[in-house]
Amino acid sequence: MKNFITKFKEFFVKIFNYIVFGIKFVVEKIEFGFGFIWKSFVKLLLMIKKLYLSDKFKKVRVVLNYILIGLYYVSLLFAIVWIYRQIQKFTKKRWHNATFVQKRAITGYLFISPWIIGFLALVLYPFGKVIYMSFNIVNQYGLDYTYKWVGFENFNRVLFIDIDFVIELQNFIVRVLLYSPVIIALSIIIAMLLNQDIKGKGLFRMIFFLPIIILNGELLENMSTYGGMNIELSFFVLDVLRTIIPAFALSLFVGLFELLIEILWYCGVPILIFLAMLQKVDKSLYEAASIDGANSWSIFWKIVLPAIYPAVSVSIIFIVVFLANFDGNPLNSMIFVARNNSSQKEGYASAMALVYATVQMTIIAVLFLLTRDKSNKKGRA
Repeated sequence: MKNFITKFKEFFVKIFNYIVFGIKFVVEKIEFGFGFIWKSFVKLLLMIKKLYLSDKFKKVRVVLNYILIGLYYVSLLFAIVWIYRQIQKFTKKRWHNATFVQKRAITGYLFISPWIIGFLALVLYPFGKVIYMSFNIVNQYGLDYTYKWVGFENFNRVLFIDIDFVIELQNFIVRVLLYSPVIIALSIIIAMLLNQDIKGKGLFRMIFFLPIIILNGELLENMSTYGGMNIELSFFVLDVLRTIIPAFALSLFVGLFELLIEILWYCGVPILIFLAMLQKVDKSLYEAASIDGANSWSIFWKIVLPAIYPAVSVSIIFIVVFLANFDGNPLNSMIFVARNNSSQKEGYASAMALVYATVQMTIIAVLFLLTRDKSNKKGRA
């Protein structure tokens, strides 16, 4: 009986081993088959890619790109139409039961919806692509782009190797921090002067804002290069100034004069913003303050400054953006040159642009928090 049990156990173990071996053999063959199929599929894709990128299929590639672009815009159009219809159905149901305030809110959202769509398509998508490109080495072949992931290598070059960009970035930060309070102060003073009841105030307002309208693009670049922004005083004026100002202080005087003209040119839009805020102030407040014996200084601190202070943060944002996008800003030129440089290209230029944009947003956020109007917040609390 014991021999039978022993032989049965040995037989059972052999059968079990055969079953395990069979299952293992089948699994290995299946894995080998799937691996072979996958490797063949990858090789086929690589062959198709190589053939697709070859010169023989250049025209086909261009046609396919146009077809894909067309399909993209058609699908985008269908998506917009579908979203519009869904919003229309939703608003129709809500509109009949909505209150007056809710109807005004819905109308406001409908009015700003084109801007939101434009922001998503023309700002948010390009910004996201810049972020992606900044982590890659980008090569362009006609309409095709190839991407090679390099991580933070582009940022390392921008911040720690190519020191010229960092130096110009530091100069930009210092320039913004020095120029912003001066521009704000001058804009407030000029806006208060233009708000007075004087003859020809419309002409004076036009004089201060006219440079913002006409000095754009090529004209601005020529003014910056040949005069206007870098004013070259005539020999006659210099001879007159030499009789009044000592020689050692003449160059300083000319430099300060050029700087003053440049800062006044930046003041155009902030002046309009502060002027609009001042015109909202009820004139009876000035009269009541004068009757109570308040002087000009007290009127400024108690009436004028609280009225225009909410516009300071808006003006700060404009000044930072304006200084950053000014044609004479060397940082913009460096990014443009890097984009067209064969050793740097779009990935490196995208990293530079992203660092530059981050610095701008950080400056705007800090200055906005420092200058924002806190009276409404206190009033709500």
